[in-house]
Amino acid sequence: MAPKQFSRVYIDRVLDPAFQNWKTRFGEASLRVHKAHLCMLDETRIVDGEVAARIARGIARLEKEFSPPARIPHGVEDLYFLFEKALSEIEGEEEAAWLHTARSRNDMDTTIFRLALRERFWGLIDRLRGLLRALKARCEAGNEELTVLFTHGQPANPSTTAHYISAFMLDLIEDAERMLSSLGDADRSTMGACAITGTGFPIDRARVARLLGFETYVVNTYQAISTSHWLVPCALSLQNLMIDVGRFTADLLHKASSEVGLYRFPDELVQISSIMPQKRNPVILEHIRIQAEMVAGACGSVADAFRNVPYQDVNEDADLIISKFLETIEDSASVLDLMEEAAAKMVADTPRAQEICAQFGVTTTELADSLVRKYGIGFRVAHRICSEFVSAGCGIGALRAAFLRETGRELDILDAEIEELLSPETFVRVRATPGGPAREGMREVYLAFERGLGDIESELSARADRWRGADDELDRCFASLVARAQG
Repeated sequence: MAPKQFSRVYIDRVLDPAFQNWKTRFGEASLRVHKAHLCMLDETRIVDGEVAARIARGIARLEKEFSPPARIPHGVEDLYFLFEKALSEIEGEEEAAWLHTARSRNDMDTTIFRLALRERFWGLIDRLRGLLRALKARCEAGNEELTVLFTHGQPANPSTTAHYISAFMLDLIEDAERMLSSLGDADRSTMGACAITGTGFPIDRARVARLLGFETYVVNTYQAISTSHWLVPCALSLQNLMIDVGRFTADLLHKASSEVGLYRFPDELVQISSIMPQKRNPVILEHIRIQAEMVAGACGSVADAFRNVPYQDVNEDADLIISKFLETIEDSASVLDLMEEAAAKMVADTPRAQEICAQFGVTTTELADSLVRKYGIGFRVAHRICSEFVSAGCGIGALRAAFLRETGRELDILDAEIEELLSPETFVRVRATPGGPAREGMREVYLAFERGLGDIESELSARADRWRGADDELDRCFASLVARAQG
C-alpha cells in the first residue's frame, strides 16, 4: 500500500507540530508505556514468551539507536507509527505488531500525558515548598517589624511583617494542598481502556498501572479516554495559586509606593527611569504580577477549552493542550523564583509604620476597646468618642471632652497611659488571639503552617518513592525480557 498523502497545510499545521511535541515532551514516557505493556503481555501469556523477548530486544536497541527525524516523514501520522515501523525493521512486521495487542493510541495517549503531567506538576509543587520555607524564614525575621494593614485601600490596623506575610503563606499552603489533590486525579493509569471499551484479551490493568508508578487506574474504560478531570483540576488549582500570588504582589506594590512607603526593595531589584533621576521602580513586583496573570489566564484557557466539548475521545485531550499546559507549568517556576527573591529582600520601614499610625489614628480601635473594658461603656459609645478624637486631630484634650460629653464622666487616666494605649506596639502586643500578630497569636499560625507543610512534604515524598520503586521494577522486568532474548 502506498503511503497516505496528507495535505501540506495539514502536515505543517497539525501533524508536524504534534510530532515536535511528542519528540520533546513525550518520548520518554512513551517508551515506558511500551515496556510496561510488553511486560504485562508476557506475564499474562497473551504474547508468546519468545516473541515478547525478541520485541523487548528490539525496543532496547531502539532506545539506544532510534533518533526521530527533524520533521515528520512523508506518509507517517505520528511518532507511534514511526516507532512501530522502526521496530518492524529490526524484528519483522508480524512480530513487532504483537506489541500493539490489547491497546490503542487512545489509552496510550492519555496515560503518556498523565505521566508527563504528574512529573512536571510534582516538580512545581516541590518548588512551591521551597517558596513556603523562604516565606516562613522571612516571617520569623519580621516578628517585631511594625507595619500597617489596609482595608478598602485605607490604613486599618497596625500589625507585623510576620503577620502580614504569614496570611499569604497559609493561602499558599492551601493552594499546595489543592494542587496535590488534583495531582492525584492525574496520577491514574488509563492503559487497558484501548479505544473506548477495553479488550477481550485477559490483560492485567493493575499490573501496568503499578509498573508505571500509578497508584491505580481509571476503572471505567470510556471515562478513561473521555474525561477531562485529569487535566482541568490541575489547571484550576494552579490558576488559584497564581491569583493569590498576583493579589499579594499588587498589595506589596501599594505598600512599596512612595505615598505609603511601608516596604522598600534593594537596588538589585529596582530599575530607574531613563529621564527622571529620582525614580526607584520596584519592577520585580510588576514582573511577578504580569507573569502570574499570564499563567492564570493560560490555566483558565485549559478549562475553557473543554466547555461544551463532547464527552468522547477528541483532540481537546490530545497533545496541543497538554503541551501548552506543560509550558505554563514551566512559566510558573519563574513566578515562584521571583516571589521568593522579593519576599526575602523586602525591607520594612518601621518608623514609617509608626508615622502612618499617628497620622491616621490607626490605633484608636485599641483605645475604644480599652474604654469599654475600663469604664464598662458600650462599644458604640466608645466608637463615637474615638471617632471624634480622630476628627479633632488626635489631641488628648479632644478625647477627654468627647468622653465627658458622651458619658458625663471625667476620663481619669493619665496622658502617658493614653499615649501607651495609642502606641502601635501596644496594639500588636495585646492582640494575642490565636492568629493575631502578637507572639502568642503567631504561635498558632506557625503551628498550622508546619502541620500543613509537613503533610505536603510527606505526600510529595510518598509519590516520589512510589514512582522510583515502579521505575526500578519496570527496569528489572524489562531487562529480564531482554536477557531471555539474548539467550
